[in-house]
Amino acid sequence: MPYDGFLFLDEAKTASLLAMGETVRICELALADMGRGTARLSKPEAMFLEGDKTASVLFKAKGAYPPSLDACGFRVVGDVGEGGAGGECHFCYLTDPRTGAPRALVSHTVIHRMRTAACGLIALRELASPIAQTFALIGAGKIGTHVATGFRELFPGKHLLVASRGCESAAKLAATLQSPSVVAADNVQAALKQSQAVVVLTSSTTPVVSADEFRPGMTVIGMGEHHELPVELLKTTDRFVVDDIGFASTLGSLGAWIRAGEISKTDAELRVDATLGGIVAGRAKARRANSDKVLCIVQGVSLADIALSELCRRKVLGLPLP
Repeated sequence: MPYDGFLFLDEAKTASLLAMGETVRICELALADMGRGTARLSKPEAMFLEGDKTASVLFKAKGAYPPSLDACGFRVVGDVGEGGAGGECHFCYLTDPRTGAPRALVSHTVIHRMRTAACGLIALRELASPIAQTFALIGAGKIGTHVATGFRELFPGKHLLVASRGCESAAKLAATLQSPSVVAADNVQAALKQSQAVVVLTSSTTPVVSADEFRPGMTVIGMGEHHELPVELLKTTDRFVVDDIGFASTLGSLGAWIRAGEISKTDAELRVDATLGGIVAGRAKARRANSDKVLCIVQGVSLADIALSELCRRKVLGLPLP
């Protein structure tokens, strides 16, 4: 609770404050700020620090200022093991953007998963062909659960096929939601074959989608932290979209392509046709035709993390909501 104006929100509190619908709305506000050029991101976009190597601890810090939320701050993550498999701690430190005074420390583990899912759903809604009826989610982990939950609300009347490298997790997720619009596919290839747009959200270090499966009119949104998409998708796409080219160049498939020498960072920057924020803000087009093949890399922007943490702070203190 507040102490000299400073607020601490633990995980139990923050995990109960947000629903997927409003998470998507606030993430859209943050992305629109970015698309209009009014937001600020830290430089560099992300800073990494190794902790105790015997425990394989990695820290990551990202900062942002979303003006539409009148908030500023930093997101700090501590992951133990690969992808936080041995434990993870997520916090957002909020400050007043004009005075620099501290506002809050917000536990952010569940919020971050919801933010990641929300940005994937926004990309899916903005980039999928308007005639698309069947969508796919490749990856049925904790973040994927939020994607599937939000899909029912954001895409009424549409269908989502859930697939994973291990069939059991996809079947379990679909059974948990108990929704006729969300069903488990037999395998990844079956889901890709039947869908017009796909969110790929895996921990795979090798591609799970092939260039042959990237058909005209299809949208592929890569969100994993490793090499889950082949560079051939970039070579054959009609439209290439990113949320933030700086951070997307350090992690995920694009980062893997750059490290492997399959494309340079400069050439990747030149290849970008639009940013997700620019599309949300109405300053760029997602696609020019229904037949366009669209590739999008979403690695997440701290702007949305700060915005959601500020929303939590305002809810707890009874302040006006955006």
